[in-house]
Amino acid sequence: MTIEEAIKLRHSVRRYLPKPLTTDQEKALQKKINDLNQQHHLHIQLIINEEEAFNCFMASYGKFHGVKNYIAIVAKKEKNMEERSGRAVAELVLYSQTLGLNTCIVGKTYKKTKEIIINSNETLVMLISLGYGENQGVSHPMKPISKIAPNYDSSPDWFKKGIDSVLLAPTALNLMNAVFMINEDGKVIAKSKIGVCRKENLGIMKYFFELGSKKKITT
Repeated sequence: MTIEEAIKLRHSVRRYLPKPLTTDQEKALQKKINDLNQQHHLHIQLIINEEEAFNCFMASYGKFHGVKNYIAIVAKKEKNMEERSGRAVAELVLYSQTLGLNTCIVGKTYKKTKEIIINSNETLVMLISLGYGENQGVSHPMKPISKIAPNYDSSPDWFKKGIDSVLLAPTALNLMNAVFMINEDGKVIAKSKIGVCRKENLGIMKYFFELGSKKKITT
């Protein structure tokens, strides 16, 4: 499965089968995590066969069931750590999909456990539930394009492709709280709006835009 296929097939999944990950899947995920930790200066951790993080009231409120594997996004408390975390999250959920696994980004409905290593200068940004879903998830209503890209209709095709990809992106609490536009110099400007996990969601949405448009956002 290609990343482009994963973008279209990926949906958030909250209920999982009691089927363990294969050794090859664990190794592939750990290698990807190691690469992302080095690239984005993060402390992401793969947690296998641990049920306590989602054994709480908030997790049941979020309709999670059967979660035994997850990825903990841990980062140093420094500038831009939220957006860098978001980019890593976006890459991880798509990569997991290519491995035949389902995921869901979890912004608040979990509890910290002793298995997650958080040093004194670090914070737990979010979790990604991980495993074989009871189903492949379903599409949710998309936000109006005008809320994400006010000038979509008059924009060039490459920009539209970027926004079309953004509309398929997962975000914490499905907020999609960012806006994209092209400035007078022809550069893409992406800004976060108000809301929970707004900077993390900005990083996720930027990553999806770049995949769809084949252009980097430099601002």
